[in-house]
Amino acid sequence: MRKASIFRFRKLKLSYKEIFHYALFLCTFIGISFAFHTKSKDSPKQFYAIASRYENDLFEHSPELGIFWGRPNVAQDRFTDHSILATVHWQQKEDHYLKEINQLDESALKNSDLYQTYRQLKETLSNNIGARICKEILWNINPSFDGWIAITTQVAENQPIGTPKNRTLALKRWQSFGLFVDVEINNLKEGLNQGYTAPKDAVIAVIKQAKIIINTKTEQSPYFDFARRDDNEVFKKQVTQLISTVINPALQRYVTFLEKDYLPQARKEIGVSALPNGYACYLAKVKKETTLDITPKEIYNFGLSHMASLNKEVATIGQKTFGLTNMTQVFERAQYHTDYLFTSKDAILKYNHLAYERAKSKLPEWFGIDPSQAVMIKPYPEFRAKTGASGEYYPPNQDGSRPGIFYINTYAPKTHSRVNQEAILFHELIPGHHLQLLVANQKIMHHSLDKYFLNSGFGEGWALYAERLADEMGLYSDDISRIGMLSNEALRTARLVVDPGIHVMHWTRSQAITYLKKHSTFNDRIIEGEVDRYIMNPAQATAYMLGKREIDKLRHQVEANKNEKFDIIEFHDQLLKYGMVTLPILKDNIQWHRQLI
Repeated sequence: MRKASIFRFRKLKLSYKEIFHYALFLCTFIGISFAFHTKSKDSPKQFYAIASRYENDLFEHSPELGIFWGRPNVAQDRFTDHSILATVHWQQKEDHYLKEINQLDESALKNSDLYQTYRQLKETLSNNIGARICKEILWNINPSFDGWIAITTQVAENQPIGTPKNRTLALKRWQSFGLFVDVEINNLKEGLNQGYTAPKDAVIAVIKQAKIIINTKTEQSPYFDFARRDDNEVFKKQVTQLISTVINPALQRYVTFLEKDYLPQARKEIGVSALPNGYACYLAKVKKETTLDITPKEIYNFGLSHMASLNKEVATIGQKTFGLTNMTQVFERAQYHTDYLFTSKDAILKYNHLAYERAKSKLPEWFGIDPSQAVMIKPYPEFRAKTGASGEYYPPNQDGSRPGIFYINTYAPKTHSRVNQEAILFHELIPGHHLQLLVANQKIMHHSLDKYFLNSGFGEGWALYAERLADEMGLYSDDISRIGMLSNEALRTARLVVDPGIHVMHWTRSQAITYLKKHSTFNDRIIEGEVDRYIMNPAQATAYMLGKREIDKLRHQVEANKNEKFDIIEFHDQLLKYGMVTLPILKDNIQWHRQLI
């Protein structure tokens, strides 16, 4: 065979040298093909290893995120290092992970169970990298749930205690609180040098929060919470000492810096358009929060058009209930009428508990899962309640040691109407976030990283969809609560107008407050807190209504295709089973199940 082959080459008048080079080329080609095939075959295995390393690095970098998710075995003795150097180091890790992912053979992953995790991680990293243009750590003065004061008080509430080892770790963490705060101050100083500042109103709100905590008795301080849960008296005294010598002095340092050095230089304009690369920052935040490619103008216009359709719904129920058709007048009557106001903190809590039990009883008709994990309904700490927090949910610990927690605002209870209480509860608990996360966690995940993705577009879109679904389920107790449902949707629709209004169209804070007052039933304190949240979390608030719109579209497509064979339980199961995916992935998942569409 060898002689015949050479003879054929000789008939082509090729020299031995040319034959040698040809053979070398052939071997190289075969080697490359084999390597490519091997690489393709190994891509799922390689990606699984990458995802595992990323998951470990993520929670090593951010112990607070691990606490939020109730993840075991996260660092209990330190906070996230938010210094500029540590932030750059983490960003370099993200860059490296994205580079590794991009080197994999995507076509081989498409046939793998890991393909969705691959897409999720790739999109998450890309969106995180895109949002770096905002340089948010340089102007991080945030009075909402994303602010470091809110986050660290949550750490205190969930700090493990009860054993000598846990107490030692807790003391070590909270002894470093002063250094943590000093890093935040140093970042703000660098922000001033580079032309990045927070708006004055946000600064004033955070100063107010910090002062409330400083002036709270030690035993009632949110930072005393972990000591309050422990029965060791020596430990309680040590934490008391920490609050008086480390925690409160650090907060006071922060307040002094904000009042004397920062506030005079804080920006008057509230939108990110006032910052360097402000418009590009807003576009990047829209993509990160909604997971959609959509312009601020499209968001704004959809807000206006959907508000017009909501006006008609409100007019119908307002005429029936009050003889009124104007949205603002209907909402004002529902909000301020004495018949609908609470009389006490306990009355608010009882009302919410009853709504939760009613929602649980109806689940089997709409979902193929029974959420066995309990929920605790708790009042906000005073510093959050007084500055306008409206409602938040935190998932349970993975080991079941801590239930899911739903925080509600019970401050000044006689100013709270029951009009939107049920809608908020259905949003946060059942059939909203609590159910959403439990369904995802009880399904088989192809990688444990799947349960830790947070995508507001689908996450918040589902919870807003759940408020309307609650009406289909017959959960609202009366038309006043249904007005609250419409008010909540009007608020989320108003956000589509207000958020780009603030960040692109140069709206003032008072303009935003006035618009929300016309289109919601929240009291003034909560509305002001809402606006401050939009200011410091650009685009996040737009994800609710945009996400709900995508879910509604998918449901309408499935219903139209299946007609009388449409199964709402199956549809909901397919929506929720993959976790908090991006909206493009959600659409692909539903369309892949051809039996549904």
